[in-house]
Amino acid sequence: MSRLRDVAQTQFCPQDTSERRVAGWQRALRWVAWLTFLGLAIKNSQSVYFSPLEWLALAAAIGISVWCLAKPLGGPTVELTEPTHVRGEFVSRTNWGLVLLGAILTVGGIGATGAIAYDLSTGRATVGEVLNDIGIFIEGWVAELITGGAYDAELEKTHAYALFLLLIPGALLVWFTLIPFVKGGQHWRVDLDGSVSWRRENMWIPLLECEFASVKADGTTIVFTPSEGMGARLVLPQLRVFSREFGSRLRSKVSAEFFRQRLEDRGFTVAGQGDSLSALRT
Repeated sequence: MSRLRDVAQTQFCPQDTSERRVAGWQRALRWVAWLTFLGLAIKNSQSVYFSPLEWLALAAAIGISVWCLAKPLGGPTVELTEPTHVRGEFVSRTNWGLVLLGAILTVGGIGATGAIAYDLSTGRATVGEVLNDIGIFIEGWVAELITGGAYDAELEKTHAYALFLLLIPGALLVWFTLIPFVKGGQHWRVDLDGSVSWRRENMWIPLLECEFASVKADGTTIVFTPSEGMGARLVLPQLRVFSREFGSRLRSKVSAEFFRQRLEDRGFTVAGQGDSLSALRT
């Protein structure tokens, strides 16, 4: 790893700047802070207002997050902006923080939707009453937001049917952030000599383009389709791909350009632009 970094700094990557990335222990501390606040909020969910302990946990979580961004203590930031910078091992990572946020929004939306369905089916509320409650909740919430909480809209007296609206952004957020997890593909790496290999279990398999008839990248994955009788297809991640050595993100456009140049050099006819490509072996 150290050798790769030394060579990359002098040959492949731009010169280091004073910018640093967030350290792993800082990320863990941030997770602990926010999960602590979330746990306290769930524990006291029967109360409309935050307790002093919850306010303290929220302030600590925000303060730690700001400190991590303002004072990152990890290694130097290395920007991978050119195909020649693509060296080392690359893996797809899921933003679990956004997944958690989306899950919370989705659960809130499902709960409100279930409450609406139950109240309508049992006659506890009519469609008009549901719509009126939604209107009152949204109006009161906007008023409190504008006044900074100086005006108390007494939202606790509503049924909060309007929370069903959280179902849409919550589900979309969960789905979008889980794409790298669902379509993670195989880990891959590029050695200092430019050779590419991919990981299967605990082995690194050389990537031989001659075994594949076509290659397609769509910004999410890079799919190598084999020639007839040459084995299974190979899927490499392209969305939210990070370098293990540098901790830097490899943009999908850069990875597409890297493979575009590589495939053209090996006799493929390549079309497409940006983070997409379609290549056929001629």
